[in-house]
Amino acid sequence: MNNISQKGLGLFGKDYEVSESMESPDAILVRSAQVDTDSFDGLLAVARAGAGVNNITIDKASSKGICVFNTPGANANAVAELVMTILGMEVRHVAEAEAWVKALDPNDPALDKTIEKGKKMFSGTELSGKTLGVIGLGKIGVLVSNYARWKNMNVVAYDPYPSAANMHKLSNVVTVVKTIDEVIAKSDFLTVHVPFIKGVTENMLNEKNLAAFKGSIIMNFARGGIVNMDTVYKMIDENRLSAYLTDFADAKSLQNPKIKVFPHLGASTEEAEENCAVMAVEELKDYLEFGVVRNSVNFPPLDSFPHAEVKSRVVVINQDVPNMIAEITKVFGAANINIASFSNKSNGKIGYNLIDVESSVDDSIIDALKKLDKVIRVRVIHF
Repeated sequence: MNNISQKGLGLFGKDYEVSESMESPDAILVRSAQVDTDSFDGLLAVARAGAGVNNITIDKASSKGICVFNTPGANANAVAELVMTILGMEVRHVAEAEAWVKALDPNDPALDKTIEKGKKMFSGTELSGKTLGVIGLGKIGVLVSNYARWKNMNVVAYDPYPSAANMHKLSNVVTVVKTIDEVIAKSDFLTVHVPFIKGVTENMLNEKNLAAFKGSIIMNFARGGIVNMDTVYKMIDENRLSAYLTDFADAKSLQNPKIKVFPHLGASTEEAEENCAVMAVEELKDYLEFGVVRNSVNFPPLDSFPHAEVKSRVVVINQDVPNMIAEITKVFGAANINIASFSNKSNGKIGYNLIDVESSVDDSIIDALKKLDKVIRVRVIHF
């Protein structure tokens, strides 16, 4: 539904029909286009070639047993480099200085002297020795923190649910604190790298906690809605903020000279687009062909491939309630079918089951499973 790197699309191969439009797709591959999963009959999965999935109707997808994937980390380096580049440009007033030079009279015989004299208007500050506050230590937040350390910045960071894998990659001289308030109070510059979750990270930076911010710049290259914009406008009006840097625009922000708004360039590198496309395609293929779930935002992870003797894999998606495994196995037992392997994972909302058998599974088994209370969807993959 968007332009996708050919390096990713080429992985589908001859067994797939890939098109920009299709009436009843088995799967959708998307970047920023809006996807209402209720608009597609028979849809099995949606993969977002990027991290954020607020352009996809997640709740609707879950209610119909549609798996939604994203590609965390595939564009992390591109985003982190952009954040540090824009921060560096802001503290040195690079864009303003360049615009001033370009506006000079090229026929001025004293052009060199004019430039030399005028450069003092754009005197800035160095990043070295300043403190960067990082909220969110996912793959992007960790890279931003590490890049800042390489620039000799002090870094103080916070994440409410830190991942061991990400923390292992974090520089050991980054100060990790226990509350968001500590980060805000200690920072010269503040950057946020968390997903937007309504009612959770919505307005995460707000008038109450930003009252303690004594720094000069706030950055949001994560998602709109995480930083309360009314608070930003108020801080600017009161000269408590020299700049707000973001790639999420609204009409009012475009008219404010202290709010620097950029197009959503985070993943707009050839490398990031290729990485996202490859990861998204691999996720879709493994799900469609084997029922394997990796990097889903609404299904629990289940990375299990069938062994060579398996003839059929039955995928059962159900509401996460007690006794479902017993109910499912009872159906196979009643049909005298031996289960070679049963894998189950749940995430508190969705129960996901992969049942492998070494014989073919007929429609009567599928019909019986579909009739079970709390079962959302059943499908069979034949090998």
